[in-house]
Amino acid sequence: MINLLLSIAAGLAGFLLFFLTGIVHAWGSVLPGVAAAVGAYILLARRTGKQLEAVMATAQKEMMARKPDKAVAALEQAFSLARWQFGVASSLHANIGVLLYVQKKFDESEPHLRKSRSTLLKLWQAQAMLAAQMFRKKQFDEMAKIFDAALRGNKNETLLYAVYAWCENQRGEKKRAIEILQKGVQENPSDEKLKTLLQRAQNDKRLKLDSWGELWWQFWLETPPQMTGPGGGFAFTGRQRFGRGGFRR
Repeated sequence: MINLLLSIAAGLAGFLLFFLTGIVHAWGSVLPGVAAAVGAYILLARRTGKQLEAVMATAQKEMMARKPDKAVAALEQAFSLARWQFGVASSLHANIGVLLYVQKKFDESEPHLRKSRSTLLKLWQAQAMLAAQMFRKKQFDEMAKIFDAALRGNKNETLLYAVYAWCENQRGEKKRAIEILQKGVQENPSDEKLKTLLQRAQNDKRLKLDSWGELWWQFWLETPPQMTGPGGGFAFTGRQRFGRGGFRR
């Protein structure tokens, strides 16, 4: 927000500079004003982005050291940047939510995952985890709404279709699971894992998503084999990565 306000101020200053000095008429002063506003916004947004990247790097370092609590603390300290730039808060909430979720702190993660929805198109993983949490709570209508919204902006994320189908299949909606997988294969015709999953669903076999590896196990919808850390938590491998667009691998 502050970056936007400063940019508008820069644009207004650019306009007045050309208009009041008589260099050009009013309409002619609009273009330099707009250029000043856009240029200032780009520079300010880039500055905030670099500050956020430094925070993400610190969190990643803590993750690689298998200190997820310190990674969360590092991200929480970065919320002061949210007042400067749009999207920062939702990105931080997404990263924090995913970190808490993979530690099986589902109730703690849920508020953060919900607050990440303003950048839904980029952060499908956080939304898939929120939908999985609704599956646990047996709030199936909300689960479906979250999955459907995530799919609208992430048609090439095959795991998203797979997790959605798994949840529907587990609650007895086998026909719906097949429809979801068919849509996924239609959008991603070269994905063999999704094709195999569809065949299993059509043959009324158990849906196995272990071919996605850790990307699947981190949802904790099934118990991952030999992947539990001290106290039964998720064994962070260091492959979790952070970014301005959200937690990713």
